[in-house]
Amino acid sequence: MSDEILKALSAKVDELKEFLEDVFLNTEEYLMVREVDKLVAERRFNELVSLDEL
Repeated sequence: MSDEILKALSAKVDELKEFLEDVFLNTEEYLMVREVDKLVAERRFNELVSLDEL
């Protein structure tokens, strides 16, 4: 493959990686969502905190 094709392919892979990072939650985000879901289900709203406070 030529250098131009490899550079273009690399750029597309980088774009795809960024897109997937934006769409899917990482482990820490997933655990936070689960915790919030549990608090809401148990109506423990006073335990919720703003993300700005974390």
